[in-house]
This record gives sequence, C-alpha cells and structure tokens, in this order.
Amino acid sequence: MIKTLNFIFLLIFLIITACGKSKRPGLSDSELFAQKETADTVRQTSKDSITEDYVVPPGIKYAESRAIDLANPPVVLDIANRKLNIRKFNLSDYYTKVRYIKIKHPMPPAEGNFLFDVDYYVTMKQGAMSGSGLSSRFSFKKDSIIAGDVFFGYYSYDNEGNFLHTIKTYDFPKTYDASQNKISYNQDDYIRAVSEGSTRKNNNRIKVDDKTMASYVYNPFDTLKRFLFTFDIKGDTLCRFQNYNFVPEMKKNAYVAPPSPNIYYYNGQLTVNQSLNDTVYRVVSPNRLIPAYVLNYGPYRLDVQTAFYGDQSQKLRLNTWREDKQYILFTYTQNYDCLNNRRNGSVKFFYAYYDKKSRQLYHFSEGTTIPKEEFFIENSVPDALPFILSYSEISDNQLRVYYSKKRLEEIIKNKGFASLSPEQQSKIKTMQNDLGESEVLIMILE
Repeated sequence: MIKTLNFIFLLIFLIITACGKSKRPGLSDSELFAQKETADTVRQTSKDSITEDYVVPPGIKYAESRAIDLANPPVVLDIANRKLNIRKFNLSDYYTKVRYIKIKHPMPPAEGNFLFDVDYYVTMKQGAMSGSGLSSRFSFKKDSIIAGDVFFGYYSYDNEGNFLHTIKTYDFPKTYDASQNKISYNQDDYIRAVSEGSTRKNNNRIKVDDKTMASYVYNPFDTLKRFLFTFDIKGDTLCRFQNYNFVPEMKKNAYVAPPSPNIYYYNGQLTVNQSLNDTVYRVVSPNRLIPAYVLNYGPYRLDVQTAFYGDQSQKLRLNTWREDKQYILFTYTQNYDCLNNRRNGSVKFFYAYYDKKSRQLYHFSEGTTIPKEEFFIENSVPDALPFILSYSEISDNQLRVYYSKKRLEEIIKNKGFASLSPEQQSKIKTMQNDLGESEVLIMILE
C-alpha cells in the first residue's frame, strides 16, 4: 500500500512540478564551458546518444538550443570540493530595511485556517498514512497578496494585509482539528485534494513572456525523453526540450522519491532546474535555454538509478535553492532526507550561499543533523526577527519570512534563542503573544 501511494504521489508531483554529466573539479568556468553546448545536452552512451541529425518532430515549430553565452558563461558552484569555506550568513550584508505585514484568515479558526506544517492523517482501505508538512502558500502580486491552499481556499489581501475577497474555496470532505493542527481525510479525498487542478487543461503552464507559456513535464520513467515544452498563447507547441536523464530500470520494490525541481522567476526570467540535473537554466525565448549555474557534484553526484533504488549515503542531493540579486541561498543533503535517516543521524544537512559580488561559495557550517525545519538563522538587520530557514523564501529581490503563533513559539524554544540580545528576545515574546491563532506575520527584508 505504501508503494502504491508513493506511486500516486509521484505522479501528482510529476504533473505539478536537465541531468548533467558532472564536470571535472578544478577547472575554471571558461575551461568547463569552452564547448558550444553544456554537457547535459549530450548523452554519453552509444545506445541513446543524441546526434547532430536530430530532427524537429512534426507539430514542433523550433529546434531547441542550450548553447552557452560565451560572454557570460555559467557560474560553477563546486560542491565536489569538500574543504568547505565556512562563513556566517550575515543578512545585514544584503538588506538594510525591514517591514511587517499581518494578515488574518477569514474563516473561524475552528473551521479553517492558514496551514503551517499541519499534520495529516489519511484513512485507507488497508491501514492508514500520516505525516506533516502541509502548508499554505503566499503569493505577492503587484497590487495584492494571494494566500491560502486547496484545503481551505485562496483569499486576496491588499499590500497592507487587509482582506479584499475570496478567490476560491474547495469542498473536499475533511476533518480539521485546530487544537492539534491536524487534517484527517479518507484516501480518495486526500488524493483529490493534493492533486486539485493538476489534471485540468493548461493548469501546469507557466508564463515565459506575454506571448509564450511553458510546461515542466519531466517524468523519470517516461521514455519519450522530454522535460519542458513551450507554447504560444493559442496553445500551439513551439519547442520541445529533450530530457537527457537516463530512464531508471523499474523494480518491484518501493523506491525513493526524486528531488523536486526548482522553478522560479529571476528578474522576470523563468528559471528552471530539472530534478536530478546539475544545471540551472534561464528561459530566454521559446526555444532557448541559457545555462546560468552548474553545480559540480564530482564523485558525489546522484545518478538517476541510485536516486530511486540505490545507496545514497555518500551522494549529495540538492534540497532548497533560492536566488536573490546579490546571492544564492541553497541547502543540500548527504544521503536521502527521510524520517528514519533523521532518527539514525545518517542524513547530514549542508547550508550554503554564493555571494555574487565576490563570486565566492560559503557554507554556514561543516554539516549538521539539524534539518531546515529547525535551522535557526540570526538576523542582524535592525528591528528584524531571527527565523527558521524553512519559513523563508526569496522573491522579487526580497527575503520574506512567514510566522504563525506556533512558529514564533518554536523560535522561543530553539536553543539559538538564548544567544539573542535581551531586547530581541523580548520583542519576539511580545509579537508571539500579540499574534492571533488565525493570523500570519510576514517579515519582509529589503
């Protein structure tokens, strides 16, 4: 049953959500990318090699291009070098101002709320499944903030946090226990909820520009070998970007879920890092991907077959990737991050950032068993609050952190809290006491 559910959720992930051959360590950017195309555009086996005779399929308007910009070659982040350059992540190096927004959920707390790492319990035909991590989303638009989830609906607020109107609600049967922060479902309704909208036509299309949309379609077990499509506004296919990941050999035993892709906008450009790929691309036209960053994993690189069925204890997996105009903040793990590996201490977390001005890669520490849901970051920006790393996001060159009453309480209980100044400790306690159970405090660093 677990295997069946894993497969269902993988399919959901694939609906709503380029693997490069690792470059040799020790080479400069220009040496690594002296070639016309990045290495992940060429398969390395004779059986599946991509040749110069590739023909654009019928119905596809343009041939794809991933040629590098020789004037601006991709930045290589040398993860393979395990002599880590340790340096504290000082937010005051990048931000000088802080402001706060508080928003309130329109439903009574007992009937619905914004979800912050809520626990879930799913009753199945044979047994049950439980876990945690369901969270609401907060999207900043030009004139509004969209907040919510498929469990209790989406709502619109102005930029000061005032409620405007309800966008959409959902009627999936569920039981919500506000006191325990838990949602209970039966199996069919839970699958419908987490996959809501993912099967609707054009749901997974992402804007490239005013005339172009894109769809991320990578399926590790798909032999058609594509990972991204672009379309015009009429829906006609413009380009198909091939997938050069190996297709893993399917086995009968349960498999590990692959890392999630990283898809976001940077300075208005759609940016895509395919799951199990070492290259981060900018989508600059319907048929053009420009490599912006390459993570060099060296011998620690996770190949596709191992990602699903092999021993990952010595392999590195990208976990979080967030880009600002001044830096890139990212986390990765050694070994697969799951509850059992956390319990036995076999998964290690690495917290790193790349400073764009100095072109230097730094790590916060030499690896730790503390996951990002507990990783405490001090904040030296005046009047700002410290935070847990997983509560943050970077967008529009802002660092935003989302706090619930419970999350502020967790910060107070964190061992890093004792290292804060008495003034900052007092401020956090006051804000925690003043925040309502159905309110969200958003800190924005600029």
